[in-house]
Order: sequence, then structure tokens, then C-alpha cells
Amino acid sequence: MQISTASFYDLNAKRISAMTARATQLQTEIATGKKVQAPSQDPAVSQQLAEIARKDQDAQVYGKNMTLAGSLLDQADGVLGQIGTQIQRARELVTKAANGTETVESRRIIGTELASIVDAIVGLANTRNVRGQPLFGTPDGTLAVTRDTDGVFQYATTNVSEVPIADNQSVQATESASRIFKGATGDTLNMLDTLAKALTAGDPNGTSARAALDEIQVAGDRVDVVQASVGARSARVELQQSLQTTTGTDRSELRSKLEDTDVPAAYIEMQQLMTALQATQQSFSKLSQLSLFDYLR
Repeated sequence: MQISTASFYDLNAKRISAMTARATQLQTEIATGKKVQAPSQDPAVSQQLAEIARKDQDAQVYGKNMTLAGSLLDQADGVLGQIGTQIQRARELVTKAANGTETVESRRIIGTELASIVDAIVGLANTRNVRGQPLFGTPDGTLAVTRDTDGVFQYATTNVSEVPIADNQSVQATESASRIFKGATGDTLNMLDTLAKALTAGDPNGTSARAALDEIQVAGDRVDVVQASVGARSARVELQQSLQTTTGTDRSELRSKLEDTDVPAAYIEMQQLMTALQATQQSFSKLSQLSLFDYLR
């Protein structure tokens, strides 16, 4: 009988202690709004929350990278569009100069305008980006287009490093001046510069202009190809930004399910628990005062 009495007291003490501990836990969850207060409380959930936090931190970095890459690509697209417009104007002028009805003097005027177009293209090519670096130049600040001591145009060939925009994904955020202006069959600025000088010096028959028409067409096509590539990369960045927003929302919802307290449900459980705890305490108190238990003690 003494063993049964001891078991009775031990069982009820443990039950009341467990209920009290759960009530305290619920009070903390309601007060903090969090179901998990320490990693030891639920290691599996804590590990999931830690992974979500790591992904959120990565997303912040990738988000900044995508904002920068998108800005650089948009700027590059705009500048390339302006360069393409200048080349198109050059083609119109050269087509005119190639016409046999033009005079030497009119070709000189065309040559002068063509020279100004070359200067305009060089200025556009050496545009600086939002960070103050040459848009089509190199990370160390080297301009995209320069003239050497012989007056020949030289082009930067080193691109800005690719920018990480997601796990195992990166995007080239700008372009190389050499890709914009040089190809297997020609060199845009040096060709236009040479032609401008020839027309300005006098080209009675428009021979130099006719010889350059195909090269100017290729130069314009080259810019179009580069601009299309920039546009495709810009679209890719926009898509990744959209995906990041979606996955960020999914992570937020999962984190909320894992750690946020369902306050209404917690209040209901708390009320039920307190009622049960009170009944258990009253029942234990009455039973412990029965004569049989007094006798057994």
C-alpha cells in the first residue's frame, strides 16, 4: 500500500509539473510570438530555420548584385542604341558621298560631319557607369577607346567580372569595346576615321565612300548583335529577380509556419490546460486528504 501511495503522489506530481511547464511554455510563445525559443527545444526545426536564414542572407547579396547588373545592362543597352544611331547616320552620309553626283566640296562637308560622328561614338564608348568606371572599359579604369601615338584607335578587351545572381549562376553585366567595334572583317572607328580623312582631303569620284559601304553595314550589324546580347542578359536578370521574389515569399511562409505562434490556438490550449490543471490540483488535494491516505501515511 505504501508503494501505491508513493506512486500516486509521484504520478500526480509529474502530471501537474508537466502541465505547469506546458502552461509556462504557452505563455512564452504567446508573449514572444515564437514557438521555438532555443535550438535545443526543437533541433530539427532550428536547423530548418538556420538554413532559411542563410538563404535569406544569400538572397540579399544576390538581390544587390542583380540590381547593379540590371542597371549596368540597361545603361549599356541605351548607349549601344545611341552608337547604333550614329553608325546609321554615318551610313547615310557615306551612301550620299558614294553618289557620283556629289562634288569634292560636298564630300568634304560629309567628311567633316563623319569626323564629328567618330568623336561622338568615342564619347559614347567611354561613358562611365553608375560606379564611375568606364562602361565598356576595364575594372581598373582603363577607357574603352583610346588613340595610340600613331593616332590609331585601340579598344579595351577586358570585361568586368561576371556578377553572381543566384547559386551557380552569374551574368556578364557589361560589354567589351573590342567586341562592339572589332570583328574578323573590320574595325569600325579606324575605318570611319580613315574615311572621314579621305573625304575631307577630297575624293573626286567617291571611291573611298563606295568601298566603305559594306564595312559600315557590318559595323552596324555588329552593334545590333551586341545590343541583342545585352538585352537577353537584362531579361535574364529580370527573370531571376522575379524568381527570387517568389522563392523569398515561399521561404517567409515556411519560416512563419515553423516558428510563429498561432496565438488564437495557443490561447485556447492555454485555457483548456489551465482548466485541466485546476481540476487535477483540486482532485489531487481531495484524494490526498481521504482518511485512507491519512492512515497510509
